[in-house]
Amino acid sequence: MLLVLTSVSTFACTNTQNNNLKAVYQKSIQRVNQFDSELPENYEIIDFKSKALAYDQLVFDFEKTGTLFPLIWADSTNDAYGISAYVGDYRNGVDGSQEAVTSVAAVLSASLLGIDKSNQNGHNFVTPLNVYFNEEEQVVINNPSGNSRNISMWYMIYPAILFTQVSILYEDEVLLRTNTLKTIESWYQAYLVMHNLQDYDFTGFDFKSMTPYRNNVWREPDSAVGISMLMYYGYKLTGETKYKDAAIESLKYIEEKYSGSPMYEILLYFGPYLAAKYNQEFDTNFDVNRLFNAVFNGNSIPRGGWGMLNDNYNGFAVSGLMGSITDGGGYPFSMNSFASAFIMAKTAKYDTRYAASIGKWLNHLISNSRYFFPNYAKDENESMNNSEYASEAQAFNTLANNVFPYEGIRKSGNNKSPWFGGDPTVYNWAKTDFSVYSGASMGMLGSLYEKTNVDGILKIDLNSGDYYNQTYPTYLLYNPNSKTETVKYTPESGTVLYDAVTENVLTTNAKGEYDLVLEKEQAVVIVELPSGANPTRTENLTKVGDIILSSSQATLNVLNYQNNAEVPKNFKLIVDTFLNNPTDEVDYYEVVFEGKTTQYTSNSLNLTGTSGSKSIIIRVYTKQGAYDQITLRVRVL
Repeated sequence: MLLVLTSVSTFACTNTQNNNLKAVYQKSIQRVNQFDSELPENYEIIDFKSKALAYDQLVFDFEKTGTLFPLIWADSTNDAYGISAYVGDYRNGVDGSQEAVTSVAAVLSASLLGIDKSNQNGHNFVTPLNVYFNEEEQVVINNPSGNSRNISMWYMIYPAILFTQVSILYEDEVLLRTNTLKTIESWYQAYLVMHNLQDYDFTGFDFKSMTPYRNNVWREPDSAVGISMLMYYGYKLTGETKYKDAAIESLKYIEEKYSGSPMYEILLYFGPYLAAKYNQEFDTNFDVNRLFNAVFNGNSIPRGGWGMLNDNYNGFAVSGLMGSITDGGGYPFSMNSFASAFIMAKTAKYDTRYAASIGKWLNHLISNSRYFFPNYAKDENESMNNSEYASEAQAFNTLANNVFPYEGIRKSGNNKSPWFGGDPTVYNWAKTDFSVYSGASMGMLGSLYEKTNVDGILKIDLNSGDYYNQTYPTYLLYNPNSKTETVKYTPESGTVLYDAVTENVLTTNAKGEYDLVLEKEQAVVIVELPSGANPTRTENLTKVGDIILSSSQATLNVLNYQNNAEVPKNFKLIVDTFLNNPTDEVDYYEVVFEGKTTQYTSNSLNLTGTSGSKSIIIRVYTKQGAYDQITLRVRVL
């Protein structure tokens, strides 16, 4: 059945048959759909860009004086500079102890906000990042004194991704680019080893012996996703198809070979984004929804409970924040929260079916992230007001003006709920729980959004951090309010406004302010095109010239049953498909049930099952190449 898109809403199934339901275009991200409300309690959006700029001035100042300052030192041993992970870190000033997840992330964040870190106050803060490249092993690692034999996967792969992104922004840094390409090639060789094993379920990879290893404590199978990101960059930087093939194949491992959620720390955040990107650019059929669920749902196999919080700690909303949903009742982390938004928001650019859910999630995350900062915490529930170093911490924070976040927020700690703090003072790593490494990612979050004239509606920049695909200015706007709203939209450039959700031109004359009308819970992905631009659809892609604006999508809906519904042995599924391309139509449906695959040319699917709890995989294929898949669990009586 072909439907013409008029508005965007979230689809909800029903327990029993209800043939009056209509198929809808937007796909719900399960855990986001479970939020109690469209906006979190005490909703407030703070200016993360200003915080990140202030952070940069405080951290990269060798002459800064005052309690627990400076935070940076000259590493004469390695001809570099060091920034410790925490304020009051006992490693501060120890050459070689600095970490890439702090220094490289801080350079990237500032660069995203327009600071030239290669020439700032007489210093080049970019070139010294080469200290994180291990010459012996030909790969970027997390600190200058380490090696791949004593560090886990994510502590190598994530710094390598950050390092590569900085290299993309600073093309004139020749050594940085050289070391980036060497690192990518080293990981390509590691990929070949693990691909041949058909296994990425390891703790680390020894680049000296070129073998993966396990420490019998934990494993990090989501390394496959991080490797995929590096391989994609390798393909874009060199044009070599071996990297493209590796990018696709390593992501396939998560979808085809690994059962359950492979989430360990942060690398799986790249999964939904890469799946959507590859589907559009490489014509793959990765299951974006499954990857969102693997990230958010908290059912990680290697690290149980790791996912997205959906909770309220005695008046402090934490829904949307990232961390553990089980550790002490819940423990979101500031770095993970800041970085996750930056990484996953861009998924909406490549798969607009998730625009509304992503918009809803970001509203919660950005608003609730303010609780990581001391001035939004509760004084008597802060670790740094209940510590032997409280006077030093408070003196520092007065100078820093609440710029540095706590590492995390525990649901309970010290017999109080919530407990604002982190691990440093618990494990005696530092005098404070103020997290320099977490603050290093604030610029990523700050680069992502700006407020509009309507409270609750943010303008999300989907080009921020989307390297090699920054075409025309592209923004996500979502209306969480219970009524239609009008946003005063001022284009950055161009006069033609194209909505990638509906694949329609909204106006060809957007000069000055444009009144953008958004219905309740509607999302748009606005692409700003130059005057006279004429979007052209060819099969499932809409382009201006060679530049892809959007891809046509199919959204499959089951109209008469929801998950875990009870069904008789002979039952019928009524399905419907929403297509945002009016020239496309359904070709056929495919159902996998009890080990048998059956094709249907109608939307009435007759099934016969044996008693018990069963999974049904339903797929739709359109004549112009669009595809969707859903999994429905039923209990056959």
